[in-house]
Amino acid sequence: MKVRTAAALVLLVGVHLWAMTASLQAQQEAGDLELQFTGSVLSTVGQDGGSFTSGVFKTKVGYFVTDHVELGAFPSLLFARVTVEQGDLSQTVSDTRFGMGVFGTYSFLMEDATTVPYVGAQLYRIDLTDDDETGWAGVNGGFKFYISRTTAFDLGGNLLMGLGERGGALLLMQAGISFLF
Repeated sequence: MKVRTAAALVLLVGVHLWAMTASLQAQQEAGDLELQFTGSVLSTVGQDGGSFTSGVFKTKVGYFVTDHVELGAFPSLLFARVTVEQGDLSQTVSDTRFGMGVFGTYSFLMEDATTVPYVGAQLYRIDLTDDDETGWAGVNGGFKFYISRTTAFDLGGNLLMGLGERGGALLLMQAGISFLF
């Protein structure tokens, strides 16, 4: 009986959400300003000799130069925790870093859309205080799911390549919420 009640509740909420958003349209237009808050979490699992966990939080500000093209910048805050284990001993170090980036995106906006896919590119410097960091460049993509004409949930990913001698690659999956003004 509990399973039926839960299924009925999920169905009721789903129909209600669909009815609320069925008439919505993504309303981004040239001249709109977007304020977006996103977060990413990265954690290593099963590594011999230690672990690494971090969270990256960004506040993006973008300007739609056309209905489809957005240009913007973002500050970021990275929180990291590294644990190194050697035998019976372990040491944990925590760190916080302030970064900055710029981005451009192209949105595949269609008439009467409530879901808007997008692709883009960005330059990102994770730590502005590290003189040795040369930054990251890469591509991104994702989907915005509009819950009102000016508010959307954002699910996306970034594939970034390290610039300079350090090289390497970074894959960040992110979730956030954005507001149009």
